[in-house]
Amino acid sequence: MTVEFSCKRLSRALALSPVFSGHRISWVQETVSTNDDLKQSWSLPEITPQIRIAGYQTAGRGQSGRSWHAAPGQSLLFSFSLTEIQSSFPLSMIAGLALYNAIRSLTKNEKAGLWLKWPNDVWLNRGKLAGVLCEGCSISSRQNWVVGVGINLVPLQNTEFTAASLSEISEGLDPEEVLCEFFSSFAGLLLESADSLVESWSKAASVFWQTRFSFSCGASREFCGLPLAITADGSLLVDSGDKKSCRLVSATLKPLF
Repeated sequence: MTVEFSCKRLSRALALSPVFSGHRISWVQETVSTNDDLKQSWSLPEITPQIRIAGYQTAGRGQSGRSWHAAPGQSLLFSFSLTEIQSSFPLSMIAGLALYNAIRSLTKNEKAGLWLKWPNDVWLNRGKLAGVLCEGCSISSRQNWVVGVGINLVPLQNTEFTAASLSEISEGLDPEEVLCEFFSSFAGLLLESADSLVESWSKAASVFWQTRFSFSCGASREFCGLPLAITADGSLLVDSGDKKSCRLVSATLKPLF
């Protein structure tokens, strides 16, 4: 499967966007990492906002340094840059919610089995469909962000996790249409309050609240528990058993289906 973009349709869709109208859009057949491509500009005096789309990444990665393995054409891979965005709710979770909104609106199937897994993965039933990697740095008092997204278009082989794909929901789903819907949703979510984002994210994570997970918080702490709620700063509250609850800022979660 070959995924190519002229970028014309996406450019037209973003022309009037209050967030992305000034972004330079580019597509490449292959790169090491779309996130790394955009991070190269962090040291420049002026940063041109960009959206970078790739057909294949030779060294794609996800959260906690984990690799994202996919053959050419199997995934929709893209990154975009942002500067000085004011949001107390994590950008990575906003991106996850925007992904969920985009996929759900295009499939037009409320019973498709889509759900959000904290902090920023989109799952389809018991398989991971999409993920987000958000990286940031502060240079000369300027906060820069690069948000990377990977979406499985077709079933992946030999993955470290159970993977789902868009092909399970719709055979005719256009990847460029997914991009247009994603950026439209993301721009709209940036205008919402943290409380509103918490509510929207929580509703989209319906299966998440009903699933027990194995939580790994570094080498020294592992436990099983049931997620309870998220807070306005994106933290996760977990029932860790024995009537005890804890607040997590970062952790690796494995569902216990």
